Formats: sequence, C-alpha cells, structure tokens
Amino acid sequence: MALLKVHLKRNLRRTILRGHPWVYREALTKAPEASKAQLTQVSDGKNEFLAWAIYDPHSPLSLRILSVEKKAPDLSFFRDRFSLALKLRRNSINSSTNCYRLFNGEGDLLPGLICDVYDRLAVLQFDGQGPSEFWDKNQIAQWLLETKVVDSVVEKFRRHTQGGLELLAGQTLDPVMTVLENGVKFKVDVEHGQKTGFFIDQRENRNYLRSTSKDLSVLNLFSYTGGFSVNAGMGKAKKVVSVDIAQGAIDLACENWKMNGLESSLHEGLAVDVFDYLKNSNELWDHIVVDPPSMGHSEEHKTRAQNKYIELFTIAMKKVKSEGQISLSSCSSHISFEDFYEITTESLSQSRRRGRLLRVSGQGPDHPFPNSARELQYLKFFHLVLN
Repeated sequence: MALLKVHLKRNLRRTILRGHPWVYREALTKAPEASKAQLTQVSDGKNEFLAWAIYDPHSPLSLRILSVEKKAPDLSFFRDRFSLALKLRRNSINSSTNCYRLFNGEGDLLPGLICDVYDRLAVLQFDGQGPSEFWDKNQIAQWLLETKVVDSVVEKFRRHTQGGLELLAGQTLDPVMTVLENGVKFKVDVEHGQKTGFFIDQRENRNYLRSTSKDLSVLNLFSYTGGFSVNAGMGKAKKVVSVDIAQGAIDLACENWKMNGLESSLHEGLAVDVFDYLKNSNELWDHIVVDPPSMGHSEEHKTRAQNKYIELFTIAMKKVKSEGQISLSSCSSHISFEDFYEITTESLSQSRRRGRLLRVSGQGPDHPFPNSARELQYLKFFHLVLN
C-alpha cells in the first residue's frame, strides 16, 4: 500500500507541536482517497514534515496525531506506548483496586483506543469506525497477555447491534464479575453494563464521598449500580437511597450494598424516573449526589443540555437541608468547567440557595488528557454546602 500523505491549508504547526491531537477535515487542502483509516504523513502549508497521524475517511475529525518524530511509528513504537501507559498505572494497581483504565486514548498518546481492566479481563473499545480499523486488535491483545496484565481480552462494541462482546485472546471469562475499588466490592456486567461495564472515572470521587458521609442521609440520583451509594454506606452514612430508572441497575446496587456487608435496612433502591421522584418527594437530605448521563452529545445540543442540567440541579438543591451538601457531576465533553460553574451558579439562583464549594475535581489519574486539549477533561464533579 502506498504511503498516504496529507497537507494542511491552515497553519496548525504550533498547535500540533504543543500536543493537540486532532485536526478536522476543513483544515486539509484535500481529503485523500481512502476507504479505510490508515497511517498518514502530515505536512504543513510549506510542504514540510509535521507529524504522523491516523487518517479517518469516515469522520469530520480527519486526523488523530500519533507522533511528531520523523521516523514512522511501527509495532515497536506502539508497544513502547503501551508500556508507558502501564507504568503510569502502577500506583493505581494494588490489592485493594483491580479495576482501572489502562489506555485512555489521546491522553495516553494512543488516539481512539480505550482499554479498561477488570481484574483479569481487559475490555477494548474504539472511538469510532476509523480507530477501530486502524488499531491492530490482535497485536494489542497479545501484548496484554505477554505482559501478564490480564488472562483474557475482549472487544466491546459501542452498539449492541454489532454483537456485544468478541473474544480477542486468552481464555473465556464470565462477563459478570466482582471487582475491587479502594477495597469496596462491586459486581460488574461487562457485556450489558454502561460504557465498558462500570464508571471507572468516578473512582476518586466515590472514595472522597466515602470520607464525608458519616452520620448523613444520602440520596444518590442516577445511581446506576450504586457506586456512590455503597461508598456512602462504607463511610457510615445513616441512610442511603439509590434512584435510577433501570430496574437492573437498582438490583445490582442492592446486591453491591449487601455484598459489602452493609446493613440492608439502611439502603433503599428505587427504580423510578429521577425527575418524577424529585417532584413528588418532600423529604430533605443531608447530601444529594446528582450524577446524570450526558445530556449533550454534540455542540449543537449544548444549550439544551445546559438548560436540562439547570432544571435538574435546581430541583435537587431544593431537597437539600439548610447547611446540607450536594455533589453535582457532568460527563459531557461539550460542557466545560467554565460552563459547569455557570450552570451551578444559575441553579443556585433559581433554587434561591447560596453555595460554597468544598471540592472541584474531575476524572481519576488513570484518565489522563493532553494539556493542550482541555476538551478531553470531560468529567466535572463539584461538591458544595448550601445555605
């Protein structure tokens, strides 16, 4: 196959050399003829070498930068990148935590490639058709087995119509398993669960909630399988209620609660719509956790998403006791930290409350992002005390 080459009509040299990983189609002088994603050499407007990238013919995001070295990336290059990612996680892997993100795409200089580890099982996902075509899944799987990171590697397709899971290497393992996170046990359904099975990115925030929950009543909205709920219980909360519209998620939340030896009478799981629950309940809480799914999947839906967040947070704030607390979160990459401050401020105003921030955080350290691409710092977590 002939080497693919692209030229940029925009002066993006400084941006790319500073580490920004993306170039959109409108920045190319001409989109090359290619039916599949492949390695390409990128030159600037002066026809001087700039970088190596994944060219994606299927997406407006045409180039994902791989390297600015003159030498073309090869298998050895990528294996070095895999090893670097593993080295960065060494402090995250211990006897009390065996689920973590090993490859976080652009944040690990492996654009479009995701790998989450659940004990002895690695789950690969790809950010779209282009990365799926480019990355050699078998080579990645073999590296994971050779380095003894896991015993089994599967690919999880983003859409269930594509078939769910496919075994890439190693032995067949049960996709429903129990993992440890900071010493807390969670049952994870890799095949049918959200993302790769669990929201690993909230690990540090869940652990933080555990340290602040003693003797508090805690309401966990959009609870999924009870990550925040169980940590509140482990932190000796006096009462915890998990609310999620999915009965299966609530069932797992209750199971996770019991699996950690917590008193059943201190937890209630409700499979109801969160908005309906808030509008129909008069109970006030010491701490409410609001961790909804992404409300904005594209920039064009950003305003609608902001309004939805404000509506939700406003209602929730009205259910917090005086001097009580609320934790607000957003996983939408189209909502920046600055946007989230504005959403929080407007929600406080509409609920006629005043707030003081106790903690501002985001995704855990196993979810790195390029300093030059703040849009990849997608997770926001604000913990406030309300007057």
